[in-house]
Amino acid sequence: MASFRQCSSVACAFAALASGDARAFVFADGATAQCIAAGQPVTEVNGSPGSKVVQLGHTATTERVGSGYRIVWNAKKLGELPPAVHDLIFFHECAHAQVPTNDELRANCVGLKAMRAAGRGGFAIESKLASFYGPDNPYWVKTLKCADTEAPPAPASN
Repeated sequence: MASFRQCSSVACAFAALASGDARAFVFADGATAQCIAAGQPVTEVNGSPGSKVVQLGHTATTERVGSGYRIVWNAKKLGELPPAVHDLIFFHECAHAQVPTNDELRANCVGLKAMRAAGRGGFAIESKLASFYGPDNPYWVKTLKCADTEAPPAPASN
């Protein structure tokens, strides 16, 4: 299963920062987590105004860097998201590194499963996510169907 280091203001199970440029993701409630892929912390950075993620208007992108990964955040876009979506995006981007996959549905599925496993999912949160995506949105419907099954979907063929 996915590996995350998660801390809250009440109790900290693991150190949030491991080394180097890696930094903890801050959830909407102020708790933090560190994405771990293949036993290594995933570096997280804010994209500069000229970066690809900012120029394209995306919230984040996960990039291969050497033998590891890096998540590049568009801090402005991330900050504009509703809290539940803000938090799911962390798990989604981390799943890109952990699986690894370039398939957006697979990352959303694995990310939602990890969000649930971390105690950050459930009916109330997923209702808010459904409101954001639209309850009948095919992407969200497929995400839920996948996350409610045992195994994530096979990667999409390119």
